[in-house]
Amino acid sequence: MFSALRFRDFRFVLLTLVLSQAGYWGCNIAFQSVLTEVDGTPATMGALFFCLLVPYTLFSIPAGVLADAFDRRRLQIGVLLAVSVLAGVCAATTAAKVVDVPVLLVLAFLAGTGISFLSPVTQALVANTVPAEALGNAVPLQAAGLNLARSIGPAVAGLILVAWGTLGTFVMYAMLSLAAATAALAIRTRRVPPVTPVVRESLAAQVRAGLRHARDRPPAALCLTIVGVNAFFGCAFTTQLAVRAGSVSDHPETVFPMLVALTGLGSLLGVLVVARLSERVATVWHAAVILGLLAGSTALLGTAPTVPVLAGASLLCGAFSIGTMVTLQTVVQRVVDDAQRGRAMSLYFLGWGGMPFGALLLGGLSTWFGSATAFLLYAAACLTVAITVLVRLRRRGSDSPVPRLD
Repeated sequence: MFSALRFRDFRFVLLTLVLSQAGYWGCNIAFQSVLTEVDGTPATMGALFFCLLVPYTLFSIPAGVLADAFDRRRLQIGVLLAVSVLAGVCAATTAAKVVDVPVLLVLAFLAGTGISFLSPVTQALVANTVPAEALGNAVPLQAAGLNLARSIGPAVAGLILVAWGTLGTFVMYAMLSLAAATAALAIRTRRVPPVTPVVRESLAAQVRAGLRHARDRPPAALCLTIVGVNAFFGCAFTTQLAVRAGSVSDHPETVFPMLVALTGLGSLLGVLVVARLSERVATVWHAAVILGLLAGSTALLGTAPTVPVLAGASLLCGAFSIGTMVTLQTVVQRVVDDAQRGRAMSLYFLGWGGMPFGALLLGGLSTWFGSATAFLLYAAACLTVAITVLVRLRRRGSDSPVPRLD
């Protein structure tokens, strides 16, 4: 299951990923803490969440183009150093007590911009540090590292917040970013020879080339479409966990952290299972089946009458939502050319950019029609897409040209 870890440079890529992502998700806690002190209304909290995540939508494609046009390792180091400077600015403004809502939202947007540039570059680097036959194991392990960082970052930031306040959490953000840059310096990449010669093109031309390449490398385009659907309908449940905790318990302040922890645990279990299965095969058929299971779990999460049922649904939603994404990512990584890999992965993260919009709609539907109805509508959307994909694959007789890796 952990065979990809025998490659030295992949280990450093994984370390860079965990450190940078832990810093980003930890700084989320700092931003929320500062905003609570300044103006912690539901509207401003929603705006903060939007600013932290919408850069994925805006900048994933340009980041992918840059990952194909420049040395990925140097680009990663440059972005990490810029993020370290940003973290220092956040710490300085907090120490000087000059933070208001507009300034905070701008800083949050810049933090989201940094991670949106780092993510496609780091994903593309994996193929430059392991042989092709190891990608099926390396990609899920990288996803496991990402989810580990999403769990550890906020937990450590919370402890630092209690001990040293918001300033300490921003200092942690800076230190982790610098540590990630140091780890990136140790990476030695090998450039996979491109199938077609790389020519200098405009940004728009390179984006069009990436889209054409996804269409020409089935099932990449189908995978990227499912990613967008899953991000919008399948992953938005995380933003309503506090609401669900309050609906089934008189002590949501204790139930909500438990649900967050179980969702993170489920995500880790999901990627580990996918890592095990992907040593042999990963196909769109598997992703569609997992998406169907996510639909059932989402419906259960929205209608759970008791805390134990809600807890179990949270665990399953975490496992199936990330399991779907990692399976799709594995397939895409296997079928695209290295010369187009950065752009292909930028399309993958562009699909992730649907999550903040899905979260806003889920919140609106919950307000208008109730939480249970909103979750059932989202579950129905996931199930419809899963069935449509499975029917389409059945008619074709095959879901992927990806060979079996033994």
